[in-house]
Order: sequence, then structure tokens, then C-alpha cells
Amino acid sequence: MSNEGVDRSELREIGKRAMRSEIVSRAVILLDEQGFDETTVEEISTAVGISPRSFFRYFPTKEDIAVGHLVSMGALVEEALAARPDDEPAWIALRAALAPLVSITEADVENVRRSSRVALSTPGLRSKVLELHAAWTDTLAPILSRRLSDDGPHPTMAAEAVTQSAMACLYVATKTWAASGTRDYADLLDEAFDAVAAL
Repeated sequence: MSNEGVDRSELREIGKRAMRSEIVSRAVILLDEQGFDETTVEEISTAVGISPRSFFRYFPTKEDIAVGHLVSMGALVEEALAARPDDEPAWIALRAALAPLVSITEADVENVRRSSRVALSTPGLRSKVLELHAAWTDTLAPILSRRLSDDGPHPTMAAEAVTQSAMACLYVATKTWAASGTRDYADLLDEAFDAVAAL
């Protein structure tokens, strides 16, 4: 393959990522203002200046605009958890592994808050968020299990239970933050994790 071919391919991918970002940016505003179920793909496409057919080249469904970003965020959390010190307690390591999410939030508070409101705005979307958190557990629990004692009869289950508890803290903290309009995201995560740790 020629260098020119590689360069063109890279340019196409950069252009595709830029267009996806533009679609998400404009769509989330509409979805937040009008409601997810009330906003059509046609309205989103018009706002971006593309056809509905072009929209579906970038996103298979409207739901992907609201929750698709959570896949890549899960990979960031996985990487952060794997990098935590080996002697760090499991619960503390899980909270620390959410630092990339806090950084993303702090870099663009209003847009992330709006996206979070949309992602939690309907029962169907909330279900998808929980499904993705369950998928995060599948990748995080094996990493976490190395920090837990394997003396128990079901060490894998223990790691999954602890990780799912962390995902519940993430969910309720995000829901509270998205609705609050003012609270600090990191503080809410700390509050949720501390509440479970105190039991």
C-alpha cells in the first residue's frame, strides 16, 4: 500500500470522527431540550445538515448517540484499574480507576452533564447504561480479583459483586450529578463510594 493510500485512509477516518462528534454535539442538545423519544432522526439530521441516510452511516441507531460513548469510557476505566498499585485495596482502586471519567467531565462540564441527562432520560436508555456497566464488570472483575483473597469458595463471584457495587455507585452519583446542575462530580462519586464502604 502506498503512503498516499495510507494518508487518504487516515484522513477519511479523521473526517469520520469529526462528523460523528458534530452529530453527537448537536443531537444531544436537541435530545436534552425536546426529549429522547420526541426527537426524530430527521430532526437531528436537519440540525447537522445531513440526510437521515447519512446519519445512519455514522450511527446504527439513535440510541448510539446517547450511550455509545460509554464503550470507550469503559476501556479507559479498565486501563486505569490495571495501572493501580498492586497493594492498593480493591475498593479504593475501583474508585481511583474512575479518574478518567472525572477528567472528561471536568474538561466539558455542561456538555457531559447534558449527555448524562439524555442517557438516563428514558427506561430504555437507562437499561442500556446498566447493560454497559455489566459489560464493564466483565472486564474489570478479573483485574480486581487479583486484589482479593482467593480463600473463599467463589473468588470470581466476590470480585464481580464488588465491581457491580462500584458500578451502582457510579450510576447513582452520575444520576445525581446530571440532575443537580451544580454539584461536583468527583465529590458525588466519593460520597457514594464512602456510603458503601461504611456498611
